[in-house]
Amino acid sequence: MEEEIVNNVLLLVTFLSIAVFSSMLLNKIKFPYTIGLVVIGFIVGFVANYYESLNMFRDVGLSPGIILYIILPTLIFDAALNINITLLKRNLVPILILAVFGLLISTVIIGLGVSFSTNLTLLGAIVFGALISATDPVAVIALFNEIGAPKRLITLIDGESIFNDATAIVLFSIIIGVGTNNVHEITGLSILWQFISTLVGGILVGSIIGVLGVLIVGFNRFNLFVQITMSLVMAYVSFIVANEIFGVSGVMATLLAGIFMRSSFEKRVRRSKIEIIEHFWEYFSFIANSLVFLLLGLTEVHIFLTTENVLGVVKMILIVIPIVLLARMVAIYTLIPMYNYFTRKFEGKRISFKFQTVLFWGGLRGAVPVALVLAIPETFPQRELIIHFTFAIILFTLLFQGTTIKFLMDKFGIRPDNSDFLDKEIIKQSFDFGNEGLSSLLMGTLYDFFGNEGFFIRERETIDKLEYLMKREKVTIRLSKEKNIILLETEPKDEGYFKTVLYEALLELDKSVSSIKSITDPKKMKDLVKSSSNGGNEQIEFNILKYISKDRILNSIKSTQKEDIIRELIYRLVEVGSIPEEKFEDIYTEVIDRENSMSTALGGGIAIPHAKSSFVDNIIVLLGISSEGLEFDSIDGEPVHIFVLILSPKNQAGPHLQVLSTISTLLSNSEVKEKIILCKTPENLYSELEHGVELYREEG
Repeated sequence: MEEEIVNNVLLLVTFLSIAVFSSMLLNKIKFPYTIGLVVIGFIVGFVANYYESLNMFRDVGLSPGIILYIILPTLIFDAALNINITLLKRNLVPILILAVFGLLISTVIIGLGVSFSTNLTLLGAIVFGALISATDPVAVIALFNEIGAPKRLITLIDGESIFNDATAIVLFSIIIGVGTNNVHEITGLSILWQFISTLVGGILVGSIIGVLGVLIVGFNRFNLFVQITMSLVMAYVSFIVANEIFGVSGVMATLLAGIFMRSSFEKRVRRSKIEIIEHFWEYFSFIANSLVFLLLGLTEVHIFLTTENVLGVVKMILIVIPIVLLARMVAIYTLIPMYNYFTRKFEGKRISFKFQTVLFWGGLRGAVPVALVLAIPETFPQRELIIHFTFAIILFTLLFQGTTIKFLMDKFGIRPDNSDFLDKEIIKQSFDFGNEGLSSLLMGTLYDFFGNEGFFIRERETIDKLEYLMKREKVTIRLSKEKNIILLETEPKDEGYFKTVLYEALLELDKSVSSIKSITDPKKMKDLVKSSSNGGNEQIEFNILKYISKDRILNSIKSTQKEDIIRELIYRLVEVGSIPEEKFEDIYTEVIDRENSMSTALGGGIAIPHAKSSFVDNIIVLLGISSEGLEFDSIDGEPVHIFVLILSPKNQAGPHLQVLSTISTLLSNSEVKEKIILCKTPENLYSELEHGVELYREEG
């Protein structure tokens, strides 16, 4: 028993290791991850057949239990957490048409075509048609999330694949019942009733469990671990209770439970926690996808190696593949044009020919048909041949259709859409606040305001742009910030609401700034920044000397006015080649802007003008001396003798504040400061700096 547990754990770890390395490899060669895993699983299984040391891979494979009760709930619940309910409701009619009538048409065409063209009986061909006609949510969701697609197209394919699971299971169960003499009286009415009861029953079970789960989470709304654990419980309990206890659609139950959980999150949970829960399910989905597609490849190998009369089976498979494609083509290109005809008067309802073609070619098959085909009773006639056909079609759709669908979408010019407003009319307004620091503060204030209003907020940040997408019920607002500009996108009806919030946020900032003014009084600032240890006990570990060289020392500053002093300091950097001359004015403007926001003269005869600059790649420090002392708006009103100019890269992390702090600490020692002021040459001054650093280290 213990040895079996160890072997299973080792096998799982091995699969995960293969998945990790495969992910890196497939990403590098830009090959779809899930499809690549099937190929890798096939290769591993094939190699394992010839090496005794790899025998642990020979006996593993997919089973109905693994797919239905481990893999499927994970992927369906993850899809529910990310599903666009608005788009699902708008496209529910074509989704149901394809999921019900499309599957029935496909089943009939495949059943008749395969029974006529191969050795499979009509009953066996109908069984095969029922299970293979269902597009699989595992394969579809994984692939389209990976390659990217318009939201409506994703909704159509995901919705069809989820809903036709119920249709396929009902139809499959009835036909198997007829074939094994378990069902004697089958009528069209009974088939319709069984389908409706399976679908509605799954919805009811999922809704009840979803409501109960949301109530439980509500009692512990601030406990992240409870929320994650409850979401996991809801995913599996909903599926098992629906499937095993009530005999209804487990997929629908899990889908509804996930939708209830998502709705609860958006109203009650802060964005930071929602992101953690999303990452958890994204990771869990990654594990499930990795296992199912690796196992699919291994199972394919086992079937291939145990097949008798391989050539004969391959010949039949080559006939079956075009029949399955034809069935899918007929279903799409008859039902969707009919839907377009009856909805031609409604703007935005029509499904374009490009989308129809992607729906046809994107009808991949995966784990669900595997679960159904392996559930066929051992006594069912020609079971092995149906299994061969099923795995062959799955392999074809994944390896051929799956790898070419992105090419097809590129040819049609189909790109992922970025609209969060669907087809609604929106307005765009820009607000220029004149200062990047102010716009950043305002964005943070707006984030807090909308968060407190119960909005669900998605945040995306790059080096030069910050964006918030904020949703609550029927209100959607997108804010983006570039430098000092804030751009608003929303529906006209919500413009007034946003401007009210903006007004309140500006009042809040004004109130905060007014409070800061009382603190920045020169006398209070002096007390605030003054070291309580008088600069005598602070140890300097940071090597400031690597930022100051002898050619970046200016012994005698000639200018007398503040702007001229800064200009002279910067020009010294141009002279020694530290900054290019053509960037002089730009850098000067950056330093002056920073100086105008608050004087950098600390008092005690020291000023440290500094700025984050877009025109430097590394921290640059220059030391300037005035033995007589110059007026520089210091906080104590005293003349400034020592000027330290610091420039640091604007968009790079670096020890900017550490440089500033270390220089301040070093120059706070009166003995060091006086010796530096009296130095006549850069060499002497640099030596005094070295001596000052050593002195602090010894005293520290």
